[in-house]
Amino acid sequence: MQEVKWKPLVVQDAYMLEFVRFPDRRGHLEELYNETRYPPGVSQHWAQVTCSTSYRNVLRGIHCSIYGKLVTCVAGRIYDVVVDLRETSPTYLRWSAVILSDQNCRQIYIPPNCGHGFYALEERNTVVYCQGGVYQPATERDLLWSDPFVNVFWPLQVAIPPILSDKDLSAPCLDGNKVQVSPHRERYLIVGASGQVGGALMEALHNRANHIVAIGTYNSFPREGMLPFSLEEAGRSEEVCRNLLTMVRPSVIIICGAFTWTDGCERDPEKAQLVNCTAVVHLAQCAKAINSKVVFYSTDYVFPGSEFPAEDGALVGGYSESSPCKPLQTYGLTKYQAEQELLTIHPQALVLRTSTVFGPEEQGKNFVYQIVSNMTSRKDMSVTNVKCTPTYNRDLAAMTLKLIDNGCSGIYHVVGDESMTKMEFATRAARFLKIDTSHLRATDNVNVGSGCKRPKDAILSSEKRKKELSGFKCKTVEEAMADWMEHNTGKPLLHQQ
Repeated sequence: MQEVKWKPLVVQDAYMLEFVRFPDRRGHLEELYNETRYPPGVSQHWAQVTCSTSYRNVLRGIHCSIYGKLVTCVAGRIYDVVVDLRETSPTYLRWSAVILSDQNCRQIYIPPNCGHGFYALEERNTVVYCQGGVYQPATERDLLWSDPFVNVFWPLQVAIPPILSDKDLSAPCLDGNKVQVSPHRERYLIVGASGQVGGALMEALHNRANHIVAIGTYNSFPREGMLPFSLEEAGRSEEVCRNLLTMVRPSVIIICGAFTWTDGCERDPEKAQLVNCTAVVHLAQCAKAINSKVVFYSTDYVFPGSEFPAEDGALVGGYSESSPCKPLQTYGLTKYQAEQELLTIHPQALVLRTSTVFGPEEQGKNFVYQIVSNMTSRKDMSVTNVKCTPTYNRDLAAMTLKLIDNGCSGIYHVVGDESMTKMEFATRAARFLKIDTSHLRATDNVNVGSGCKRPKDAILSSEKRKKELSGFKCKTVEEAMADWMEHNTGKPLLHQQ
């Protein structure tokens, strides 16, 4: 038989699992548990198996046991929730939800000392629990289903209170003096949190942890505490997005992830379309259904640059948000299409065009990392003389959150305050680091090292952003480098091998 599929949830050590169903003309066969096919954290000796039946609108929980539980819905459909009540856990007070039904072959694993509850969605719902221990009332702990510090979302019927037991109705809430977080915290979902923009956002949101729960996803670069999520898969199936938003139920979704390799977009335009456009559309549709704000990062590549001047003479002071777009390559085209479709579906969405982002990141791929790597290894590096607006990722994150706080929507250009050639940017960054620049080679070829057309001097005017955030000043290249060196949370910039 096939292995069980499993995905981590936003609560550490909790999993959503999918078992295999084998149908034939007689009915179907399925294994609800097989220790040889389940992940190590789930495989264990089950001391008790319990079966419960609940009618529509019944809410059971939140119950916390000292042992783990494997939960399966064998009839009906339930909204199942796990809550992290372990004070030493990095995901303490986080919750996650999964729809379990007799059709979707899903299970949820509840780790020891985590809370569990569910809401019954059909007329009759039967749930089977495999328990890692025997039920002992003296060791059980209960939490009120509507505790404001955990703030679980429940898909309740309008104006109809859920049906609860007397025990669950009288369950206690957490002590606000002990948990030291605000009640009713918002949840922000950062799609692509393992990249340089997503990483800066997660860092900034960590400083707001008293008011906001930040949950990140990654694709190919795993990070502890983050959810695996593929934008390519999301582009192929809206259900992938719906499952993610059910797990997290965010009030704000910030889409940082993208297929940014311009040459790769030319070679694989189908992937570029799926990742950069269709996945964004699917996320927007699912977000609108649950009234979530969507923030999407776009690019200066939606413009053609100085070789193809805009009709409104935008290049005098840079392209404005209303300047006509004319992408020269697949990357810019897919981003532009995503902008248009997103704002059509979700008019309250926020589209942020940015450019030449740099700063600390775990993967160490951005332009400044490339400069340091090449100069310290004495490799010649060709750098274009095209103009750019270097944008420090921590400034970008700060501006993003301020625009969200202000309730902004529509398109904003969010870039640094300085405009310079890319060669000047490289030289200033290297000199700040006291690195020899003799191997930098200036070129007027805008497409150096690339097989696709790139915009020349596609400077973004950020006057609209400056008016909205009148008190915010972006760091100069040198100020940004100094901040980077003082607070380097990513891959070390110097002493690279």
